[in-house]
Amino acid sequence: MNQKEKNSFIKRVSVSEEGKLIYFLKQWIPNREDAKDIVQDVFYNLILGFEEIKDLDKITSWLYSTARFKAIDFIRKKKPTNASDLTRKEDDDNEIFEWIQEHTPPDQETELWKEEVSKVLENTLEKLPQEQRDAFVLYELEGFPIAQIAELKQTSVNTILSRKRYAVSRLKIALQELYNELND
Repeated sequence: MNQKEKNSFIKRVSVSEEGKLIYFLKQWIPNREDAKDIVQDVFYNLILGFEEIKDLDKITSWLYSTARFKAIDFIRKKKPTNASDLTRKEDDDNEIFEWIQEHTPPDQETELWKEEVSKVLENTLEKLPQEQRDAFVLYELEGFPIAQIAELKQTSVNTILSRKRYAVSRLKIALQELYNELND
């Protein structure tokens, strides 16, 4: 991809995803201006790390994952945070991002940890059955309410919750293995 195509692609993605990312971040960052700043930082990281992204078809997942990590960092810097502050009220159990926050190493290793976590999440999600992957991605990464996902997938809320919980369980196992490996 040449520079002109790269710039065009980044512009298209930023125009189409900016509002959605701001809305996604508002569940943790009540101040719209702070959410907008985080989104701008996400796009800045996209520009800087564009060549590092191996699969452009997964750019949306990358954006939401990056936004979530930046939101966690923002909240940490603002005040001491309980992991429960980062979860949505609709489904408080089995939160994968709560686990990630609780197991993040000291600051000097945070970037390496984030990179490794992103790899593990991506690889594990790819191995999941499509229904479970969709439930997790739509809810956790794209911020859709469970009821809306159930309607979209034409199934029950309980089925979506079950699929998401299974995905979270598999992700936690993979992340625990990574955590154990890095701490041996």
